[in-house]
Amino acid sequence: MTDATPTPEALRAGADRLVSALAAHSDPEYRLTVLKRVVRRLGEDRYPLFIRLLGVIAESDDARAQRLIADTFGTALRRMDLPGGALSSWGATRLPDSTGPVAVSSLSGHFFGATPRRLLGPVEYLTVWHLQRTQRTALGAATFRTALSRLIALLNRSEDARTLYPQKLAADAQNELEGAYTRATRDRLAAIASAWRAGQSPDAVAQAALAADETSHPSGWVVRDL
Repeated sequence: MTDATPTPEALRAGADRLVSALAAHSDPEYRLTVLKRVVRRLGEDRYPLFIRLLGVIAESDDARAQRLIADTFGTALRRMDLPGGALSSWGATRLPDSTGPVAVSSLSGHFFGATPRRLLGPVEYLTVWHLQRTQRTALGAATFRTALSRLIALLNRSEDARTLYPQKLAADAQNELEGAYTRATRDRLAAIASAWRAGQSPDAVAQAALAADETSHPSGWVVRDL
């Protein structure tokens, strides 16, 4: 993928290749290896593309493909080894003032100094991207809600993912020491976990994430779509 936005045809083709790569293997552990390899080859600056591919699969009428992806995430959650993407910590300093997308390749270790960075699963990634200052232009609320709803609908295809992911989010929401999440982000993660565990619809879970804190982005923030 280049800086150009992928076409719907390219996204569908990419999603089909992803599903085919997983379906070629019967071992759940190896499927997880394949999924992580796909994310690694995309590179951390293109993790949003991975989330978009998941959204394409979620919107499809291929229930088998959806279960395949969701079950692979279930395996990842059992192993506590989610395929994730990196965002700069909320405590980062000297972030660029540019209003456009920032190439991750330009953000050296020297640029961020000792800023903590950690891999985030897709739900956490979307939430941090929406709420916190990172190396990316902030994600708009409507896009956040839509992407989160699709993702949860997809993950609900697996009993393991449906059960274990909200447990992980609830645990993350209690962790104040890691520096990856602001208090507002922890509140949103807790709201997602609570609504998800209660069996609410994906749309309701996504709305609960927004309703947890109605505070808008600070003045001067530029937001974008996924």
